[in-house]
Amino acid sequence: MLSAPASVEPAPACAALGAFGDALALIDGRARVVRWTSDAWLALHPRLEAGTTLHALAQALPGLGEACDAGPGDGRPRRLRLGEAHEWDAELATLPDGDLLLRLCDRREQGRAMQRQLDDREQLLFTSRVISVGEMATTLAHELNQPIGAAANLLRGLRSRLTRQAGALDRDEATALDRAIEQVMFAARIIARIREFTHSRQPRHTRVDLAALLRSSAALLDWDVQRSGARLALELPEAPAPVRGDEVMLQQVVVNLMRNALDALRTDPPEEPQVGLSLVVRGADAEIHVSDNGCGLGEEAERKLFVPFASSKPSGMGIGLSICRSFVELHQGRLWFSRNAGRGATFHLSLPLMAAHPTQELS
Repeated sequence: MLSAPASVEPAPACAALGAFGDALALIDGRARVVRWTSDAWLALHPRLEAGTTLHALAQALPGLGEACDAGPGDGRPRRLRLGEAHEWDAELATLPDGDLLLRLCDRREQGRAMQRQLDDREQLLFTSRVISVGEMATTLAHELNQPIGAAANLLRGLRSRLTRQAGALDRDEATALDRAIEQVMFAARIIARIREFTHSRQPRHTRVDLAALLRSSAALLDWDVQRSGARLALELPEAPAPVRGDEVMLQQVVVNLMRNALDALRTDPPEEPQVGLSLVVRGADAEIHVSDNGCGLGEEAERKLFVPFASSKPSGMGIGLSICRSFVELHQGRLWFSRNAGRGATFHLSLPLMAAHPTQELS
């Protein structure tokens, strides 16, 4: 339906164009007033309806007054850019009876449509890359399983052989072999879970004690902490903090956050490098805090923090934090970060507890 005053009959051509959704206004050339507008015009400018003076119209669309005063020219429609920011593409035609027909097109909507097209293209590219990463992960998992299993068997055999020959292993030697076997098996579990992750994003739900998980995660990286010359500050509650989730997934998240903290310390070493790992119970949730006093994060890095394939590290792939957040969200949790008052940053991981706990905080 076209909108027009009862006393005004718009030209049939105008009505036809308006029916196709064009934003049109018919201006009386003598009275210099809007005679008729299409529905699409009113959707863009509800206040510039029939009866609006050309002066008021020109104030709302800077540049229109000069175009109208310039005359019909060669009789062909003139293309205009109207508005203070030239946000309107316009065509102005002089009709045989001296009236003016103005057609508007919102350039901002064109920009939004182009942005949507670019976003769709980027999403398609991202999906293609994710599929490629999934295929690579499956291939790598298949190829790495055998050498990892062989390394684990060789280490176990070496430990047994040394025990038989020497009767009893030196404590440091036994600890080193046990840690080596533990690291190899941890790598095997991660590869197995990544392989499953490419096929199914559903975790295996079991009862996981977060305090015990943080202790084992810290033990897995004690060699890296020592190599960095950092001090590891553990603040864990005495009581268990049980959650329902996948232990390997959650441990992978914690280990990745700790490694990021150690990388931040290496990038800009402080006088006393420190990594903090703490667990706090707040009502029905448990919060894990992984902090460091390293280089911190800039505003640009913050904007791309969880964006896949965007990394602030020269050799980083940019998928670590993205996978971590996916793992956390699969456990109905949240992952975010904050800047420390002094140096460095803290990553926060919140997970729902299995059972109700006292409201007071444990540290």
